[in-house]
Amino acid sequence: MGIKIESIDEITTDFEACLGATTITLEDLSKLEKGSLIDLNLPSGSPSFVLVNGEPVAKGEIMAFERNLAIRLNQIFDKDEVYYYPRKYFGT
Repeated sequence: MGIKIESIDEITTDFEACLGATTITLEDLSKLEKGSLIDLNLPSGSPSFVLVNGEPVAKGEIMAFERNLAIRLNQIFDKDEVYYYPRKYFGT
């Protein structure tokens, strides 16, 4: 039994791009409404992380592509970097 190698291309996974994080007070949170902007306190060109199934796998930068946002991958992590980078930038 097991997975046939021919069907591996059809396996789905969750893909996320982390734009940033910030801390706000509960008072400010309660005032948010449609159209509100939340300052992530990041300069343009700051690194963004790509998560697959909740685990960091790459670092990139957010950019405009046609009329959408996209992420340009600058680095794909090896096993040591998977641990190091998110903790360096997010303190996790």
